[in-house]
Amino acid sequence: MTIGTYAELQSAVIDWAYRTDITARVPDFIKLAESYMQVRCKLLDFEASATVTMTAGVGTLPTGFNGMRAAYWDGDTKVPLRYVTPDRYDALSNSTGVGVWYTITGTQIKTAPQTDGNVVMTYKARFTPLSASSTTNVILTNYPDAYLHGALLQFAMWAKDKGRAADEAALFEASIERIKTDNNQRKYAGASLQVQAR
Repeated sequence: MTIGTYAELQSAVIDWAYRTDITARVPDFIKLAESYMQVRCKLLDFEASATVTMTAGVGTLPTGFNGMRAAYWDGDTKVPLRYVTPDRYDALSNSTGVGVWYTITGTQIKTAPQTDGNVVMTYKARFTPLSASSTTNVILTNYPDAYLHGALLQFAMWAKDKGRAADEAALFEASIERIKTDNNQRKYAGASLQVQAR
């Protein structure tokens, strides 16, 4: 069976569950699996760039923001902004000069010192969930097993089948780990990673 579209995935979940009475619930099982994958599957394919306008050191994060990779002031690529925790930011926010630190609170990015200007960022974005109008995505195309076992895990928990839930959880986690390994191999292809003392 090919699992390349949202409809094919729904059919596969029903087939693998051996239940014909769950058709209406399958989209919920898929959505719950996706909510987990949104956190765990931060692929190169979902990295994006954006320019955020900062006013008094505060700007709105782009829609779908799921984690920062890099940030710098527009026109000054040699000096990346450095992350600080929100409590450290509070201590630095009253300093003067051009912002060199940033923090994330809610849907905002804040720089310290508080500066006007444009911050250019590369960030991890959330992937587009499957739906009737968005029938496929990178994860379903390349790792259909993750979607299948994630949805079947949700089905097993709904059905209160502890044995099957344990089996599907192991298969789902193995799929996620394979996705992460594959992504890291693509990200660091040819690079020799070394730990450096500071």
